[in-house]
Amino acid sequence: MSMLERISRLVVGSSAATAHDATDALRQCYVDCVARADQLSRHAEMAPQAQAAEGLAELAAAEGKQAERLRDALRAAGQPVSTAPAASLPPGALNHWARLVQDLEAHRLSTQGLRELAVHFAETLPDTAALFDELCREEHVHCERLRGLIARADPQALD
Repeated sequence: MSMLERISRLVVGSSAATAHDATDALRQCYVDCVARADQLSRHAEMAPQAQAAEGLAELAAAEGKQAERLRDALRAAGQPVSTAPAASLPPGALNHWARLVQDLEAHRLSTQGLRELAVHFAETLPDTAALFDELCREEHVHCERLRGLIARADPQALD
């Protein structure tokens, strides 16, 4: 355990603050997951090959299932779940390869954040930590699938 983790656990203190932090983390993960699913769906529609479109559509559906699980966790915590705001397409998505790289980066950041949340809540809220850990593992699988799609895409091709 790093020094920062020890300090953060000392600062958190009460379980009420921890539960509030967990619901905030769940809500942010839900919003991010819905945004990634929407982005993958848009990118699937713009994919130049059927195989890439199918792969991205499958990833979008998997992200949708993750969002459902996060929504269920929020409801179980007694928190209202509002619809996530629609995200705009990130700048710089000029071709299929670039869009795949953007998708991969979003999933890599998600994996890292979920791993940190799983560690943060491991002792205080083990069920929530287990959810974050499971989502982290799924995001890692999504990263691998995106890497495969990137390997098959032509970085020089224009849509």
